[in-house]
Amino acid sequence: MNDKRQRPQRPFTLRHSGNVGSIVQYARLLRERQPAWNAMLDLEVQDHTWLVAWSGNTLQVLCQSPVWHAWLRRNEKKVIKRWNKEFPEDPVQQIQSSIRHWHAQLPAQLRVQKKPEIYADQAAQTLKQSSKQMAPDIARAMLRLAETLEKAQAGEATKLSAKEKGAELSE
Repeated sequence: MNDKRQRPQRPFTLRHSGNVGSIVQYARLLRERQPAWNAMLDLEVQDHTWLVAWSGNTLQVLCQSPVWHAWLRRNEKKVIKRWNKEFPEDPVQQIQSSIRHWHAQLPAQLRVQKKPEIYADQAAQTLKQSSKQMAPDIARAMLRLAETLEKAQAGEATKLSAKEKGAELSE
């Protein structure tokens, strides 16, 4: 029987071949360098710029908005100096940046909101009928709720605090 469990496994290598392999290697290297890129920048900029590529003495950076693009232009020499110190094998002389709003809003879809159905008139009647089948304490509470619903529906509800209601009941 030719069972796969019996065969020796092919050893895992970090080297990939072909076009896909080169893309995977580049992506892995880019992912490794992103934390180093963030470390070169001031804290306020770190979440707003992404390293895209580096080649031909040029860093390619993606900025979230024109604000961070302008910041990168103002601090270009300082960032290049830090890059060349961190990665002497890939020295750069300029930074090429582009703006991509990654919190861009898509056109809003028109949503028709359903009008909530109001069951207040039915609720009071249902509470009164259901209270007949409940224990006396629960039935009284349900009848008070039904009365409150009827008053609210008629616009007669008053805003009395629990303390005031207690005072009225004790009189």
